[in-house]
Amino acid sequence: MLAKVDSRGRLYIPKELRRDISGEVYLVRVSEGILIVPKPEDPLRELEELGKKLPDVSIEELRREILKEAEKLAGG
Repeated sequence: MLAKVDSRGRLYIPKELRRDISGEVYLVRVSEGILIVPKPEDPLRELEELGKKLPDVSIEELRREILKEAEKLAGG
């Protein structure tokens, strides 16, 4: 879907997409451009739910995997 940015930098988000956004959003720069992610109503609860889906491994192992993935994404 194509959206327009005006001369003041405002982005027009079409109505059918705005329904999925309530309040604040995060803007995340990715290699393909900018990703718009709606801010969860309760970020702590969302993190808790995500945590329940993590594999049953130690924090150190998770940290190593995260760093390895971050290095890969950074081109290292």
